[in-house]
Amino acid sequence: MKTPWVTAATAFVRGHFREAAEIYGGTGSLPDEAFARLRAAEELIGAGGRGAGDEQLQQALAFYRSVGANAYLRQGEALLARTA
Repeated sequence: MKTPWVTAATAFVRGHFREAAEIYGGTGSLPDEAFARLRAAEELIGAGGRGAGDEQLQQALAFYRSVGANAYLRQGEALLARTA
């Protein structure tokens, strides 16, 4: 039987970052969810999907701000600056 953790990890390594984020969010693993959302934002914005990318990015940044994860905040804010 596949656990949500295996399903999320499989989605992540296959590049299905939004799917992985949703699954991680359902498990309550906020750090994993935020990381997957950051990767999703990078992918979406890089492909020209600014709106969807910004949505993912804002969710990731909200978590990183709440825990003071400065390194991830810098990554996200640099990505945000590229979308402006």
